[in-house]
Amino acid sequence: MSSSQESGEYRHKVGTIRKRERLFNPMDRPSILPPFFVQKQRHMNQNQAESRVTPLGSLPLPFLPDELLVEILSRLPVKSLLKFRCVCKSWMSLISDPYFIKKHLHLSTQSTHFTHHRIIVSATTAEFHLKSCSVSSLFHNPSTVCEDLNYPVKNKYRHDGIVGSCDGLLCFAIKGDCVLLWNPSIRVSKKSPPLGNNWRPGCFTAFGLGYDHVAEDYKVVAVFCDPNEFFSESKVKVYSMANNSWKKIQDFPHGVTPYQSSGKFVSGTLNWAANYSVGSTSVWAIVSLDLQKETYREILPPDYEKEDCSTPTLGVLQGCLCMNYDYKRTEFVVWVMKDYGVRESWVKLVTIPYLPNPEDFSYSGPYFISENGEVLLMFEFDLILYDPRDKSFRYPRIESGKGWFDAEVYLETLVSPMKH
Repeated sequence: MSSSQESGEYRHKVGTIRKRERLFNPMDRPSILPPFFVQKQRHMNQNQAESRVTPLGSLPLPFLPDELLVEILSRLPVKSLLKFRCVCKSWMSLISDPYFIKKHLHLSTQSTHFTHHRIIVSATTAEFHLKSCSVSSLFHNPSTVCEDLNYPVKNKYRHDGIVGSCDGLLCFAIKGDCVLLWNPSIRVSKKSPPLGNNWRPGCFTAFGLGYDHVAEDYKVVAVFCDPNEFFSESKVKVYSMANNSWKKIQDFPHGVTPYQSSGKFVSGTLNWAANYSVGSTSVWAIVSLDLQKETYREILPPDYEKEDCSTPTLGVLQGCLCMNYDYKRTEFVVWVMKDYGVRESWVKLVTIPYLPNPEDFSYSGPYFISENGEVLLMFEFDLILYDPRDKSFRYPRIESGKGWFDAEVYLETLVSPMKH
């Protein structure tokens, strides 16, 4: 082959490569990234282009378009992303950016394989000890590794109650006077100021954690109940994570008292099981608080067996409000409200028979339901799985752990209590 032919083929190869570079150059089309990150990335790409030395006949250094980089990183586990922040300044800026955090949260929430879901459990020991394990592993693996969690508040003999979780944030009630917001995945926490209520024997506070999508703010609601007061008035305060302060709002509906359990967050509202008196009869009810409007309303329960069941409790399954109770001490019944606020949308999801139970324990939960309908609960201080298809039970083996007092499912996310 002559030198002129070789030169012609080389010019054709280089021309094709340059066209390919232009085709995949993210700066030639609008970016979905935040403006400040696009500017930093452009500056970095320009510097790389200026400093790049391409030997004759060699290919240019490869690079990933910004949009592709975001799509890849936003699907990774939080543990990997925390490590990748150290790769370079641009990756640190990207992974810390609110846009990226929201995208990662959305993808984690929509995952059909619930690989980002974990369950936190408190051990039945004298010392307050928290562990965490993968929900997916409980359903699919014969043995699950449990990780020790380093709880931020150092008081090992005080058992703080788990209020709930929202977008990876866990809320703990500390002595009924303040709360701790903690993301164990990124090991960041924030403690609220004290409530400042006039506590006396018999008083209690029912908390609830949720998200106000209009204000884009995570909020904790505290319902302070004083049964010593005439008509048992319940005072309500709301903590704003963005403002790090409590404010008083309208009292709980007159004459209605929530049970000593946490409010359940569904569709922008917190929902408490409560009771009120009609003559000499105590009526069970569901009270809902809209976090954005700060208004109350009653959610009507399904038409269930009131005479032969225990006092119902509330929960959340697959983003829907659920109601659970024991029926004649022989089975555990779970209802789900498919369309929030619409009474006709209540559906009896599953009825779980009781195992031989000499200690008269009740089921706790349910905490999660898999894609094939298997239900995760707690019974006699152990996590169990019930499959309604063949009415069978499984006891998932958890390494280095046994005997649980409380549990809560949460997402692994990058949401920080310090950045709102």
